Amino acid sequence: MCIYSFQKHQERSAPMTRSCWGKLTLAMLIGGLLLIVGSVVIIDPFEVYHKATFFIPPIENGTQNYSNAGIAKSYDYDSIIIGTSMSENFKTSEFDALFGANSVKTCLAGGTYKEQNERLTTALQTHSDTRIVVRELYYGMLLQDKDQMRYDSYPDYLYDDNPLNDVSYIFNKELFFNYTLETLQHTIKGNTTTSFDEYSNWMAGRTFGKDAIAQCYTRSTTSLHEQTPFSDEDRRIVQETLEQNVISTIKAYPDTQFYLFFSPFSICYFDSWNRSSDLVRRLEAEKFAIELLLPYENVHLFSFFDEFDMICNLDNYKDPEHYGDWINSQILVWMKNGEHLLTPENYLDYCAREQEFYLNFDYDSFFQWLN
Repeated sequence: MCIYSFQKHQERSAPMTRSCWGKLTLAMLIGGLLLIVGSVVIIDPFEVYHKATFFIPPIENGTQNYSNAGIAKSYDYDSIIIGTSMSENFKTSEFDALFGANSVKTCLAGGTYKEQNERLTTALQTHSDTRIVVRELYYGMLLQDKDQMRYDSYPDYLYDDNPLNDVSYIFNKELFFNYTLETLQHTIKGNTTTSFDEYSNWMAGRTFGKDAIAQCYTRSTTSLHEQTPFSDEDRRIVQETLEQNVISTIKAYPDTQFYLFFSPFSICYFDSWNRSSDLVRRLEAEKFAIELLLPYENVHLFSFFDEFDMICNLDNYKDPEHYGDWINSQILVWMKNGEHLLTPENYLDYCAREQEFYLNFDYDSFFQWLN
């Protein structure tokens, strides 16, 4: 009788057990998802929804596409520095002291004109009262197509105003297990957030000078003497690139002052262009870019290629293009003092001096040490 009753009880309770198990599993699943979503939103490791107050994330150099979205949207600033790795060594503390500003830095290593402008647009849309933009114009990209992209994929959903597409952020397993938990650990250890003097700064452990450059620069064994001219097609590319990715933003924010500068490459780049017969084309591209940018009253355009001693002093460079942070500091001083400022009155003289120097430079004698 007892056995029969026990069996009957099991028969009656078995369906309820399966039902309870299903509900429990569903509840655990939903609870886990809510935990992930809640943790990402509250801790917000890339500060996309709010600037860090209690949970302090380290701003990572290797996650610039994510970090820059949070900086642009959530930080308090009235000025911004943006550019490629040529701008990563700027110190906002120096800029703030010179210009009386409260600035942030949102550089993207290797970022094209289009990629840089999309990030700048987000910053200006969320901070329409931005006073000053310091923007590097990467010299080697002037002749790239207006839609050129370096990064095959980047979190463009974090740079728009549509919260519905943020699922890729809040349901991101890697972000939760790596960066959200890292933020917790960073906070528990009592660490502070990365300063903008440190953020993306690559100076630590770098060596400069001829020995460093010899490791990465190889002169072409052939030298073509007939220079390639600056063509109508080149003119179209430069104009479309600048109008879409620079000038459109300048025109949209007439009350913002844009301090633009061409990244000052070393003499190695001019040597490589000279040996490939591309030097005249590059110099003319710069001249045309200057003519496109100068008409705008809120533009302050600088070029430093007539600082010939600096360009030819390889102790300033770790490779043909990347200069040390002391050059970044000097650029800020030059900007503040209006030195190397291009104007409608002086730009033709500047271009003439530049062409005279680089087209007649004795590259072979200079680079004898490299042979």
